[in-house]
Amino acid sequence: MTTTTNWIDPHIHLFALGVGEYGWLRAENPPYWSDKALIAKEFTETQLNAASQGRLQGFVHIEAGFDNQRPWRELQFLTTHCKRPFRSIACIDLNTCEAHSHIDTLAAYSSVSGLRHILDDDAAHLLHTPKVRWSLAHMASRNLSFEAQFDVADSIAVKALLQTLERTPDLRIAINHTAIAPLALSSSRFMMWKEHIRRLSETKQVMFKFSGLEMQDRQWSWQRAYLLFDALLSITSPQQVMLASNYPLSLWRMPYIKLWEGYCEMVSILPTSEQEALLKRNAHKWYGF
Repeated sequence: MTTTTNWIDPHIHLFALGVGEYGWLRAENPPYWSDKALIAKEFTETQLNAASQGRLQGFVHIEAGFDNQRPWRELQFLTTHCKRPFRSIACIDLNTCEAHSHIDTLAAYSSVSGLRHILDDDAAHLLHTPKVRWSLAHMASRNLSFEAQFDVADSIAVKALLQTLERTPDLRIAINHTAIAPLALSSSRFMMWKEHIRRLSETKQVMFKFSGLEMQDRQWSWQRAYLLFDALLSITSPQQVMLASNYPLSLWRMPYIKLWEGYCEMVSILPTSEQEALLKRNAHKWYGF
């Protein structure tokens, strides 16, 4: 294992079911995952720290549907209940008339370093919308980054994102969940994915999170993880990638500590400075700890 045994986790979710709404975690609501019940429960900072066996140096909380209409309520809860160093990514609906005022309100919270509107299959449409582009520009003007979750093999969506980045040179974007890499690594879509990663990385405005493999394959293998990681680093650099968990959804595959021990082993062949960049320094810098 690498000598770097501590980390900052730049993608976790805490669930306070007794306080927040979390409509997406209810069995009657989408997404209709057969294993949703395994994560539809309370997850606290105390549990996260215990799961890390004390190695967690800090974390970035990604909005989890606490209250999408009043996203500042989640921030208020986190500020009250979290004791360890953390930053937060708040929920934003970039399409609404309230987007401007919500961005201003959320920017006032000291823990907030960025915002998230889940793009997914609507990425191409949303990124071509003038309202969304204007909201992203306003976000950049408030020194907030944007968390982008969508299929990077989607040529139309990537083209729209590249146009947005060109128009807004101060906008910083973190691409979540290994950019939704295609499952078949020998496919033409994977070749397209790699080309899009290259073009996005060349903007120097984008960071990539190696996380969320369970979102496509609950039983993903370390062999596939190594191949994806090697592909990502061969296109970008250790300064443009952050290792992250997607806790507690990562528990579908394995315990939290096992995931991070696997990550540490995966980067162990790299120089110590690159290990530290991937495990904590990039996250520390990007999210402004």
